[in-house]
Amino acid sequence: MEDLKNNKGKIPGMLYIFVSFIPWIVYWVFCGVRNKLGIVISFVISLILVTLQIRKKDFNLIDITSLLYFSIATVAMFIFDVGVFVENGGSLGYFTLFLMALFSLIARKPFTFQVSKRDYPEIYWKDESFLAINNMITGGWALIFITNATVFILLDKPLTLIISNGLIALGIAFSVVLPLETPAYFAAREFRRYDWSVKVELQKPKGDNEYDVIVVGSGIGGLTCSALLSRRGYKVLVLEQHYQVGGYCSSFMRGGFIFNVGVENVSGIWEKGPITYLLEELGLKKDELFVKNRIRYIFKGREFDASSLEEFIKNLSEIFPDEKENIYAFFDDAEKAYEECYKDIEYGTPLPAWLIVKVYGKRKLLNYPK
Repeated sequence: MEDLKNNKGKIPGMLYIFVSFIPWIVYWVFCGVRNKLGIVISFVISLILVTLQIRKKDFNLIDITSLLYFSIATVAMFIFDVGVFVENGGSLGYFTLFLMALFSLIARKPFTFQVSKRDYPEIYWKDESFLAINNMITGGWALIFITNATVFILLDKPLTLIISNGLIALGIAFSVVLPLETPAYFAAREFRRYDWSVKVELQKPKGDNEYDVIVVGSGIGGLTCSALLSRRGYKVLVLEQHYQVGGYCSSFMRGGFIFNVGVENVSGIWEKGPITYLLEELGLKKDELFVKNRIRYIFKGREFDASSLEEFIKNLSEIFPDEKENIYAFFDDAEKAYEECYKDIEYGTPLPAWLIVKVYGKRKLLNYPK
């Protein structure tokens, strides 16, 4: 939650890359007409960008590289009267950016990763796929930079402008599309082995022993699928070897007491909970199916009942007075984690990556759970 609040005042990553390229755009435009003022203007813009980062202590490698390059170019041009930075601005500039991108890859800190962090919570920064995508994007930019540097050495105008600008446009498109396509591809790749679809004619008459769907096992998953399919008009057969349905949601009776064999409580029946959503889909009401359990806690001879979370926390704090502050801090963090995980949830529960792609599409996976 804190990461998201901090990100609100920051420039989005992809937009920040464009901002970081502004000094270079100005530089190449002025160099194209052999105007040395482009070096000074680019130096000033780079200095402003880095100065803004000093206060936040959040430095961007491409901006540091820009400031260093234009500082050297300014000194060389206006103190030593060396015009190479104007005469060969295209090749020198692109080669410098290539070295910057290459260095960031060698250091395992791709420069695009630095700006991508602005868009995502810290928990994503160490994700292997997140790092791999940024390595590929940075590698693509390194290839573009060295290609453009070579183009400016070997070719003349207008080919240099056409090719270099075309490659930059390609790089921008690559940077936008890859983060969208790659996570979706990896998320759905494994699931494709098990995904399937079958055409069923619902209107076709069926005999007593004919079914649209046969579900083996009456656990909570099998029953849920069967109920949803039946609700939508499919004729469903559920097969179960046990004398009771429910799987782990089963029980037995001894001495007048009912003992649960697995699940003792069912959560998710709050306003936007997954069970509430399921019951609404099936046209059922939770009040007719569920009763609230009473739970008694016994610890070293002490007993207490907690009818609410607040009462539970209070009792814990009384049992462990030295940990009172940590207990409240833990449940506060747990509440924030819950709110972050369940915010903007439409189906009552967070979905796995492959199902996000299947239900919402690729772009939703890119933004989830920002």
